[in-house]
Amino acid sequence: MGKKMKIVRINGFRIPGLEYPSKPLPDLLELKNDDTELVVRDAPDAFVHFVEQNYENEMVAVLHAREAWKVEQEGGADAVIIRCNGEPGVKAARELCENTLVMGSACAVQHVASMLGRRFSYVIAGREQGDDGIDIDHTKDTLISAAQHYGLEHKLASIRNVNVPPTGFNEQIAAEEDLAPVYEEALEEAKKAVFEDGAEVIIGYGGPRLHDYLVKHLAPLGVPVLSTDHTLLKVAEMLVQLGLTQSKRTYPKPRQIYDFTVSAAEVVGPGPLPSS
Repeated sequence: MGKKMKIVRINGFRIPGLEYPSKPLPDLLELKNDDTELVVRDAPDAFVHFVEQNYENEMVAVLHAREAWKVEQEGGADAVIIRCNGEPGVKAARELCENTLVMGSACAVQHVASMLGRRFSYVIAGREQGDDGIDIDHTKDTLISAAQHYGLEHKLASIRNVNVPPTGFNEQIAAEEDLAPVYEEALEEAKKAVFEDGAEVIIGYGGPRLHDYLVKHLAPLGVPVLSTDHTLLKVAEMLVQLGLTQSKRTYPKPRQIYDFTVSAAEVVGPGPLPSS
C-alpha cells in the first residue's frame, strides 16, 4: 500500500475547444498510484490559450501562484503540480506554499532526463517561419531559463521546435489528419537532436499517442523518451512519499500576499491563431 495523498494540478489556461472544468487526463489516472487522488483546479479567470514566450508565461504565472496558495489555505492537498514546461508561477507558488510540495514540469523532467543520459533535448511546439524566411523559436527563452534555474543548462543539448503552436499538439482537440504530420515532424526533429545535437535523452511534448510514437521509433536507437506529464506526476508522488517539500531557505514566504482577479480580452492582435 502506498501513502494516501492528494495531488492538485493547477490550470491557468483557457484553451479554445476544451471543456471546463478540467478533469485529469485518462493516461494520468491510469498511471497514478492507487492511493493517489488526482484533481484539477482551474483558475476561474484564466484567459491565456497557451504559453510559448515570457509574455504568456508571466501572465499565467500569477494565476498559478494564486491558486496554489488557495489550495494550501484550504488544506488537504499534499502536492501541487504545474504542467507547463515554461514553469509559469512555479517559483512564486513555492514561496507561497509552506507545507505543500510544488512541482513543475521542467524541474521534474529535466532532472530525470539528466539521470538517464549526459545530455537531453526537448522536442516541442513553437517554431514559426518569419516574414524573412528565418525560423522563430518561441519557446527557447523560457526553457533555457528553467534549465538555468535548476543548474542543468550544460546538459540541455538543444530545443527542437515543430512548426505548430502548442494547440497543434493537443490530442483532445486536433483532428487526426492534422496530428499525423506533427508526429512525423516531431520524430524528424528528435532524430536531428540525437544525431546532430548529441542528445542522449529526448523530452517529448504532447499527449500519450505522440509519446508512444516517439518511444517506438527511438527505442532502436537506444534513446529514452520522457513524457513531461507522466514524469511530473510520478516525481511529485515520490517526493510526497518521502515527506519532502521545497526548501524555505530557497523559497521564503513573501512579506505580502495578495488576492486578486484578472480580466482581459481574448485575442487583440496580431490576428487569428492557427489551430494546427
